[in-house]
Amino acid sequence: MFFESFILNILVLVVLILALLFDYATKFFSYWYIRHIPYRIPIPLFGNDYFRVLGIRNTSDEVNKLYTTYGKDKYVGCIKSRIPDLIVKDPNSIKKILSTDFSNFHCRGSALDRSQDVCIRNNLFYAEGEKWTLLRSKMELLLNNMDVNLRDNLHDCLQGINGQTNVQQLLCEILDVVFKDLLIGNNLDGSVIKTTRKILQTRTLFDKLKSYLKDIFPSIYVMFGLNVLSKQYFSKFTQVLEESKLMQDIKKTESILHDDTDVKKKFKLSECDLITAYLALFIGEGYIPCHHTLTTLLYELAKNPEVQEKARKCVNSSSEDDYLSHTIKETLRLHPPYSIINRKCVKTYQFPDKDLLIDKSFTITIPVEALQRDETHYKDANKFNPSRFEANRELPDCIYLPFGTGPRKCIGERLALQIIRSVTASILKSFHIAPCEMLPDLQTSDFNFKRVIDNDLWLKFDPIS
Repeated sequence: MFFESFILNILVLVVLILALLFDYATKFFSYWYIRHIPYRIPIPLFGNDYFRVLGIRNTSDEVNKLYTTYGKDKYVGCIKSRIPDLIVKDPNSIKKILSTDFSNFHCRGSALDRSQDVCIRNNLFYAEGEKWTLLRSKMELLLNNMDVNLRDNLHDCLQGINGQTNVQQLLCEILDVVFKDLLIGNNLDGSVIKTTRKILQTRTLFDKLKSYLKDIFPSIYVMFGLNVLSKQYFSKFTQVLEESKLMQDIKKTESILHDDTDVKKKFKLSECDLITAYLALFIGEGYIPCHHTLTTLLYELAKNPEVQEKARKCVNSSSEDDYLSHTIKETLRLHPPYSIINRKCVKTYQFPDKDLLIDKSFTITIPVEALQRDETHYKDANKFNPSRFEANRELPDCIYLPFGTGPRKCIGERLALQIIRSVTASILKSFHIAPCEMLPDLQTSDFNFKRVIDNDLWLKFDPIS
């Protein structure tokens, strides 16, 4: 005992424990100060995340605010809980991080590889290192061998639509059919697509808590064995999944890729594991971002009737560089489904153009939405103007990143654009789209790394005779 009084000893012990916790929580709070990087003062235990904990702003809005506040700086520092995070605004540095020096930043830093969540553990979006390389090669071959025919049933989904329509609901009905045909097949029950989509879109208080832990405290998400969809969930659809087009495509892929190397043996996955991971990937990182993009695209077409008419003239075009394609690109610029890109520094990195050293395990944030709305890079950046993407107008590298860039660029970009274009063309061919009286602003927030629209969007669909 330090003192004769037991209570005094307890008080001293408590003070020491609190001091150690404070030191642990604030260890890196001066990290950006000594590197002469502008930063916002963090708060113990929360860092710069207090705005999200208190519900003041979500991550994307905070990153956008910091981007604007420090307009002339190439880099902005912040603290995620207790770990330093660097917001990189300079396109040249972004190119080095995502492409040139990819080996230093090949991880997202999500640390969810060991999760019990079957939708995450073997998911290409969350995978790291050798497992990512293996899953990437499997997914590339799968996409190359998939039979993609999107227009056959789209007309049937639009029958009976006339007048004021809930856009999100309409698009769900269309995309349910599109992804059923793509993944399940016409002759099988496609309820697994609709049910999985509904679960992944659900945002109860508990779902938001899980999303927060997955983003900020992934180790806690893994420790408590949290999941979005369990193995028991997929067991209800075992027969449908075994007979699905996706399973047939997986078997074709596995017959081509013989698992005979050490890496493939180390991460060898059963067809059951693959189909659950692939289904979650197609719905979570394919269906939902496509739904977001189509919603914002129809919103912009309703606001801009002259753009709508020019796009309608291209609905039968097979060109990948016509006005309808420019309209889709402009939508992805103003309303990217992923507003930020995260990377983890896997070894100490020196930025070539600045005396700035980043230590291993610290994170990088690429502010996609803020970059794509920056007046420095785009004239009238907040105006919807598809003409800025005409073929003779070359954009500088890394100021347009809705699908990322470099080796970890979105593998489904081509398929996503094909789906978005096919759905948009079918709607434009059949309807004039107009606002219902006053058109409200879109209210967006973050959920599971993606941007989501919080308010219902109603538009007027007038059939073209």
